[in-house]
Amino acid sequence: MKKVLLPIGDRDYETTQGRVTHLIQSLSKTFRVEAITNSKTVYDDIQKRLSSNPNLTVAYVEPKFLPLDFDYRDNLAKIFVQYTDDLYLPNTDFKIWKAAAFDDFWGHISTCSFPEIQAVDADVMMIPLMSHDDSPWEETDTFYTTLLFMAKEAGVKVVGYQLYPVFSGVKLMPKLMDAILVRREFEREFHIKMGMPPDNVHLLTEEKDIYSLSTIEDVYKNHLYNSKVEVSRDQLAVVVCNHGKLRPQIIEIFKAIEESKIPTVLFLIKRDFVIRELKEDEIIKDLFFDPIKKIGCQFYLVEQQSLVPIAMSADVVISPSYVVPLEFAARYDIAAWVYNRCYDPHPDVNGVKFMNRLEDLKLALKKAYETKKKRVGVADVLNHLTRNFHEVKK
Repeated sequence: MKKVLLPIGDRDYETTQGRVTHLIQSLSKTFRVEAITNSKTVYDDIQKRLSSNPNLTVAYVEPKFLPLDFDYRDNLAKIFVQYTDDLYLPNTDFKIWKAAAFDDFWGHISTCSFPEIQAVDADVMMIPLMSHDDSPWEETDTFYTTLLFMAKEAGVKVVGYQLYPVFSGVKLMPKLMDAILVRREFEREFHIKMGMPPDNVHLLTEEKDIYSLSTIEDVYKNHLYNSKVEVSRDQLAVVVCNHGKLRPQIIEIFKAIEESKIPTVLFLIKRDFVIRELKEDEIIKDLFFDPIKKIGCQFYLVEQQSLVPIAMSADVVISPSYVVPLEFAARYDIAAWVYNRCYDPHPDVNGVKFMNRLEDLKLALKKAYETKKKRVGVADVLNHLTRNFHEVKK
């Protein structure tokens, strides 16, 4: 099993409000993962959030501070000049080291070091791309730089991920990356325009991973990490909204799922209705259980109050009429469909698609399944870099 090293400093961890731990937990299903930090606070919080896992370790390295005298400063200056003497500001004959000298060379010297870090023992390392406007503290800067230098020296693949706005990123850092992970197409275009090879810039389309690396919290998206029901990449999570009157259409929806022959996790959302003396549970049992059994899938009967967490875990939400859950799903780019063969053809509304033919519904289910299988997540890119699996296609 390949190993992933994931260093994280306090500011970057706090920026994601700790959501990066969901990514760490997810990667540990495919890789051995070591999360390493220079912050005791971050270390303690990761330990609290992550469940016990033999593929997962968390490490804390403490910074040490060295005395700095004038002789030591002068020696560092000579080393800096030696290594940068052939570097010039673009389109000028002005050397980089002279610019650094004018900018106060003292300010470029850090007395911080991490003697505990002796080598990088991993197949691939993930590191946040640093930003001018949200720059890390000196200790974290040195922490990242130490690990990045050792990883490059050891031939370890390095993946940078876009955490902060792409326009304020440190311009040279992406050049050191073997791959870059971005969450939006404009970020990918920016890096390509700045000279990164297109094949090295990967656009994530797996929403869980995108949100793990997001700096903005969304209380609904927090339900993406619903650990009560696990749905794999090879299964389509379908939510069907029950209806008090349109029961034949519900049965047809189940028939379409059955005939599509797609591995399915099926959720039926109750609507809390009573028809004469019959309760909803009795109607579901008498009318729907046999069609559901024919599908041969995982099945969950869901109470109305659990709609949001289940819908956020879904790939498709279907109803025989236009109901609120469809608008909610469409808002979060979850496929939202009305299926009713009694309806006339109707254009899409607010991202909700209308269908009145069983064949169209089956075709849409198959297309949704193929789209899901083509999603690009962090694990896909890491697998590509370590040459374990097929090449990721953007």
